[in-house]
Amino acid sequence: MPRKNKPRRTPAWMGRLTALAILLAVIFTLSYGTGAHIVVRYLDPPFGAWWNSNEFAIAECAAAAVGMLIGIRIAARLVLAGALRNRSMIAAVIVGALVLPIVGRLSAEVARFSFTSGGSADAWLIDHFGYDTGIVLDKLLTAGVYSIKIALFALPVGMILFGLAIAIFMTAEPAGDTAAATSR
Repeated sequence: MPRKNKPRRTPAWMGRLTALAILLAVIFTLSYGTGAHIVVRYLDPPFGAWWNSNEFAIAECAAAAVGMLIGIRIAARLVLAGALRNRSMIAAVIVGALVLPIVGRLSAEVARFSFTSGGSADAWLIDHFGYDTGIVLDKLLTAGVYSIKIALFALPVGMILFGLAIAIFMTAEPAGDTAAATSR
């Protein structure tokens, strides 16, 4: 029995862009957490030096990009109109790319606030895995939680960008096209 083709909720380009942002966030977060720039520096010193000086900023911006893209995707699912939604997604992604360094820096500043009591995770990891492994796992945990917090603080920014884009496009269109853009 043939499957019915459902219209895609999210355009393919948006899925690929989100996957690329997630991949970059994971690679650079793991690189920063493990100190992998040392290996890159050993294999290619000039590229390794560039990697070392930029990996933290790239990890912050990639995590912020993940948050904004997921926010745009969530906001786009709340709108039924196809063409208006797609144009608004494109506009929100372009504006998001332009403000990414600012959102990344602000989200990183907010993510630096500590929400835990201290070294309990560090002590538990060292107790269970030994000192050397525990320290590396603690660095990975810290870098991963930091990236997740950046993405979570950037998520509402993506939703706001999509909301602003759709509001601008709805006011610029004739009333017949705007009426088709109902929310759920």
